[in-house]
Amino acid sequence: MQLQSYSSYLAAELRDNPPRQKGQRTRARLLLAAAQVLEERGFHAMRVGDITAQAEVAEGSFYVYFKDKTEISVEALARFFDDYVAKAMTPASGDTPFARIRSTNRLWFRVCRANPGLMKCVFQVGDYVPEFLQISQKINRRWAEVVAESIQRRRAEDDPDAVRLAGYMLVAMADEIARKMIVLPDESFIEVLARMGADADDTLSDAVSVVWHQLAYGDAPARDDLPEAAVRLAGFLSRSRPAV
Repeated sequence: MQLQSYSSYLAAELRDNPPRQKGQRTRARLLLAAAQVLEERGFHAMRVGDITAQAEVAEGSFYVYFKDKTEISVEALARFFDDYVAKAMTPASGDTPFARIRSTNRLWFRVCRANPGLMKCVFQVGDYVPEFLQISQKINRRWAEVVAESIQRRRAEDDPDAVRLAGYMLVAMADEIARKMIVLPDESFIEVLARMGADADDTLSDAVSVVWHQLAYGDAPARDDLPEAAVRLAGFLSRSRPAV
């Protein structure tokens, strides 16, 4: 299932539920245009003139609503996570912990696939623009807390701080793999995926989910409907034992 991009989502919202006041409509058009230009060109290459041209708004009008391209980009990305990503990722479906993990990871990969340019901005620009880093950290913190709560429900006797740390580590793993596969493709990594037959998004996200489940709960999920690459990975993990 393909997810519509954030730009398409915003365009549909503006078309179907336009703000009543002209100024609010102009502001919404500028935010839509910023999302489109960020997706296509990235933050560093984007100019205010690109945004106003995309929005079909006079360049001088931009400064009525925003101070500069950083301010509008931060708001566009904050809304991307708080509105679009939150709706796309909630709720995770499934009757078992693995089914919910699998659903969540598949949705996250689809978010990245539908919006690689925006995700690239978050990954790349965080080092230069602190506001971007804060946005990324906010969504990761929220996701890690959800993961930790899920683990703690099944492992109530475990150290809460250790569980919370595990949540951060599992989220970081999923983030990094999505980044190497979709956002900033790593050719050597993709070659390994191709040899494993795991170079399709759902197959790779299922493999991630197998590792996630094994690390969090200590056992392998049922393999009945798993892709072959995920089954092979599950087999490897089940045979792995620490040296003594």
